[in-house]
Amino acid sequence: MVTENNACDKVKKKRGISMKLDKRIIDRKYIFDVFNADKAKEFIGEDCYMTNDIELFKDLGSINVYKLNKIEDGFFYDEEEDEYFNFCLPIRWLNPEEKSYRPYTLREFLSKFPMLTTITMRERGDNDCIVTCTFTGYRTRLICIDVCLGVEWVSLGTLADKYEYKNTLGDWLPFGVEL
Repeated sequence: MVTENNACDKVKKKRGISMKLDKRIIDRKYIFDVFNADKAKEFIGEDCYMTNDIELFKDLGSINVYKLNKIEDGFFYDEEEDEYFNFCLPIRWLNPEEKSYRPYTLREFLSKFPMLTTITMRERGDNDCIVTCTFTGYRTRLICIDVCLGVEWVSLGTLADKYEYKNTLGDWLPFGVEL
């Protein structure tokens, strides 16, 4: 078994993949330990933050990422490093998969944004660059439909992939239907 100090030294050597995440408050209930290790079986084969010092979870940038290969006697094992850890936090719980959207059909778009509607929009999640423009027209091409926002032509697919608009209630919504 690895001692706590020895494990911290190995973590600092950055043998695994080090990831710097924004400051988050991590609820203790999301960290697996010897008492609830059996509940982590669904994460075998996935990348996880693993350490022997629970205090390191206060700064995720100081913890390396390892692949959880097996759970044995309540300890989390990384085969590549041949090392056991006391604590495990699956990355999947911190980084939920981004939602994807199907572009609006032309009919759906026109029902939400009639011609000459003013639209406030931004790139998804970007609070720094918010644009207000007027929907002035559309054109159909062989493989896509473009709409004219201000003086720029943008495909409905690009709108669904990259942008969101502000509705009358002030909420940011995607230019598409969630898949």
